[in-house]
Amino acid sequence: MHPVLLLDDVLRQMFDFCPKSSLPVVARTCKSWKDPALDCVWSHLGSLVPLLRLIPGLICVDGVYNVEGPLHLGVFNSYAYRIQHITQRHNTRLHPKILHVLCANGTPLTRLTTTRLSSTDLDCVPAALSLSAGLRQLDLDFGFKRKEPGMHDDYIETLIRVATNVERVRLRGLADQRLNSAISQMSNLCSLSLRTGPFLTAETLAAISTFPSLSELEIEAGHIDIDTLVEAWSLSSTCRDSAPTHFRALKKLHICAQAPLLELVLKTIPPYLHTLRIEATTPAGSPPVDWSSLFDVITTHAIHDLTIEQHLDDIDLDTTAATSTSANTQHSYSNNRITFDLIRRLAPLRYLHHLTIDTTFIPILSDQDIEALAAWWPDLAHLDLGSLHSSECLPSTGSPPRNVSLFASFRLLDAEIANPHFAGRPQRRTGPDDLRHGVQRVVESHVLIFRSS
Repeated sequence: MHPVLLLDDVLRQMFDFCPKSSLPVVARTCKSWKDPALDCVWSHLGSLVPLLRLIPGLICVDGVYNVEGPLHLGVFNSYAYRIQHITQRHNTRLHPKILHVLCANGTPLTRLTTTRLSSTDLDCVPAALSLSAGLRQLDLDFGFKRKEPGMHDDYIETLIRVATNVERVRLRGLADQRLNSAISQMSNLCSLSLRTGPFLTAETLAAISTFPSLSELEIEAGHIDIDTLVEAWSLSSTCRDSAPTHFRALKKLHICAQAPLLELVLKTIPPYLHTLRIEATTPAGSPPVDWSSLFDVITTHAIHDLTIEQHLDDIDLDTTAATSTSANTQHSYSNNRITFDLIRRLAPLRYLHHLTIDTTFIPILSDQDIEALAAWWPDLAHLDLGSLHSSECLPSTGSPPRNVSLFASFRLLDAEIANPHFAGRPQRRTGPDDLRHGVQRVVESHVLIFRSS
């Protein structure tokens, strides 16, 4: 055997490319390959049940695992040491006495770095064994069913105390409001995702903005009022010797909020933000989004990847044009549409690679507009200015706009090109460069909407 095939580092890289089903055979092939191969097999677990089955005498009674006879953990501990990532989407219950022995000196999963859980019940195996001092990434899915208040508090508080070096946290579902305090203390985070509805408070957002290493942030803040956030920032400043720098390391931001709050947050972020995804919410009775002002703020950053979303859930496109004929209604629709003149305000983003504008009322471009886009953004590789599922358009079998070739870096086009002819049955174009475009389908009942565009 070549000496190189006896080097652990080389073997581990090779085994990363092997199917997991073949690694047990590899482990039995050669004594020198056994440990590297088994490390690869056990490094990622989708359930902790295979690990528990290494305990001699393990039985399951009424959904609770227990052990018959004396407890021997030698084999269990040797394999637990190999585990680095666990994903557990259901509860696994172990007899309290056994669980206490397993965690008497901390979790046996001492090399664990990534945990994805759907329960924080410390009486269950997944949550109890995931409290590793080496944990770097935590992903919790609380689900969307109402739970008892404080159900997650013990786990999060213990986690903060034990896993002091957690860098990435992702929370999803209905979270307890009292977790805001715990989130505010995680100042070492590099990445934070909170898809938790109206869970986040202005005070917690103010605390998050001061995290010195936070480079990626995803939040839902449509319920937060701009004045409340300003007040929270003001109170935070009075508690410090000097005014804090907000979002000092932020590079990627995904935020769902009302337009005034979007503008305020973007104005506080240093100019090296390169990936931005905003979802503009418009509560009932609120004025249309001031896209001009918002786009002007966006251009103060060095954005490479930009996604803009706005969905007016209270509007039925199939009936609006036929039933809504008042000038005020049509003016409101026009104000919510992002027109080419508004897109022109994004022209200063010279290094833009990816642009997606996904709105209820889609922008419609001509060939001349495409030429302008190519001049503004020579490095653009992805352009999506409308959904092919919109009721305003259907995909076309006709040719894409003649000026698409102006984009040297183009990989994907999904835009609505003004065209009076519909070329028949929808058909998706495929190929090395997937260029998709839609044509305007002018139905008599929709003429009022299209007239303004």
